[in-house]
Amino acid sequence: DDPVVDSSFPKTVAVVPGAFKPPHKGHLAMVREYSDAADEVIVLISKPVKKGRTLPNGREITAGDSLKIWELLASGLPNVSIEISNHASPINAAYEYVGKDGPLQPGSKVILGASMKGDDWKRWAGAEKYVKEGIELLSPKETAVLPATRPDGTPFSATDMRKLLGAAENDPAALKELEEFIGEGKVLDLLSLLGIEAATMDELSTGAAVGGYSLPLGSGSDRPKKKKRKATTVMKQENLAIANEVLRLIKERGILR
Repeated sequence: DDPVVDSSFPKTVAVVPGAFKPPHKGHLAMVREYSDAADEVIVLISKPVKKGRTLPNGREITAGDSLKIWELLASGLPNVSIEISNHASPINAAYEYVGKDGPLQPGSKVILGASMKGDDWKRWAGAEKYVKEGIELLSPKETAVLPATRPDGTPFSATDMRKLLGAAENDPAALKELEEFIGEGKVLDLLSLLGIEAATMDELSTGAAVGGYSLPLGSGSDRPKKKKRKATTVMKQENLAIANEVLRLIKERGILR
């Protein structure tokens, strides 16, 4: 039996709950590690009752936004599924999934996602009493993962990412820095998902040199226009020289006097 094909086969399932406002490569690193250790990873996006996190312009990042961004991040991980929970609490969302009315099959093993940072795994203290009978809960302390960091060693932060998204409309450097959070080549997709129109989006998509992006000159730049005008002038001069030479030959042969 192949646990990936047979849904009734007991599996090792990692459940990773969170608000993810927005999700970023730090979250993805955790999910990727669990995808290597488990047959299946379930990402549960909690759905706050009150207004959630917002961008600097006041736009709220909804659970639907988080789902779309997750799908962008985890597109290369076939054993990862993303769902929106009706619970406002990520912990309650996880407990419902692994509980008696959840979809896990008896004989399965479950991992509750946690980071080693700040003893994050301790939030699952007492979790065993919420797990469906016949399901084995693997030790949250032993299955916790090391947090990923940005290239400069600082931790990923959803707060920092929201600030960069707020600056993206006017600051090309913010667009470049967003690659650390969403991945190279995905910044424009991220902005599109959130309805953000950055001033340099056209330049980025066509290859203009902005904020660290190295791009060829576009058709609207001054340099090609100058070359075109110069080429036109040269052509006119060549045509005039040919006409003069034709007239000279005609006069020499006595056709015109």
